Amino acid sequence: MQLTDAEIREILRQQKIKKKRKLRTRRRITILIVLVLIALAVYFIKGQIDTIVAENTPPRGIIFIDPGHGGKDPGSGNGARYEKEDTLRLALAVRTYLEEAGFQVFMSHTEDEDVDRIRRGEMANECGAQLMVSIHRNKADTGGDGVEAFIPKDNNAESRLLGTNILRNLAAQGFTLRSVRAGTLQSTEEDYDENAYSKMPSCLVEVGFLSNMHDNELFDNNLENNAKAIANAIDDTFRTLYEPAAGTDGTTDGSAGGTAGDAASGEANDTASSEANGSANGTANSVQDTSTEAGAANGAAGTSTEAGAQGSAADTASGTSDTSAQAGTADNTSNTSG
Repeated sequence: MQLTDAEIREILRQQKIKKKRKLRTRRRITILIVLVLIALAVYFIKGQIDTIVAENTPPRGIIFIDPGHGGKDPGSGNGARYEKEDTLRLALAVRTYLEEAGFQVFMSHTEDEDVDRIRRGEMANECGAQLMVSIHRNKADTGGDGVEAFIPKDNNAESRLLGTNILRNLAAQGFTLRSVRAGTLQSTEEDYDENAYSKMPSCLVEVGFLSNMHDNELFDNNLENNAKAIANAIDDTFRTLYEPAAGTDGTTDGSAGGTAGDAASGEANDTASSEANGSANGTANSVQDTSTEAGAANGAAGTSTEAGAQGSAADTASGTSDTSAQAGTADNTSNTSG
């Protein structure tokens, strides 16, 4: 059958259309491949840059995290549940959040292994840690719930601030807030090894009771938030103790005073108030009596009296804090930290 001219032209037209479609398809595929290659190259280059920056950027600070117990030392138990497993899970999550915040983090162990308790404090010293937190869980034969912390027996303000910040953040996650105690559960004259051998502000924190079903639910169902709460508390404490220049308008110093005051049951706030009043009175006296040495002497005497009053108030507050710290000792019939 012979084709007409019109039919031949139509066939040629369809062939051109198919050829154009093939060319368009090839172009699209080529463009897509190029875009993918560019994206991969950008991703790779960015990763290399981030790695170089991370390797050459000094950490904000060094933190030591100690998961309590491990290996042949299971810690406390409740059926098939062991303290060493809970502390390791939580500690590893805390490490992640601290590293994201720019800290270099060392741990006593990252797998299920036994490390001598004295050695844990020594390891913190050797890595140059600026803060140390030992994570544990509590247990009682009857009753008992919530979070508490133990700090060195010297009751230093830095360790108390660290413990207070951690407990406050964990209480915000639903745990009952107990107290920060100096020494051990049994005695204010002794220290847990983790606190005794470490040379930086430290605390041993009990994250709920293994023997309490509600505490276990708070621990399991909110693990990431609990870890973030502890990491944020460590971050806040580090900022207060080691990064005072962060507040250029003076607000950091005031915030630090307020936080430390909370940790010491309001002691710092009362002292700051007394100092402010004494400074104001002294200034007023100086302005009024600048022409006479007697006025200056009176201003000095007033300042001395204020200082004495502050010292007496600080001693009283300290005694009250130590007494309160031991008030809850009878709540526990057994403790996993010993």
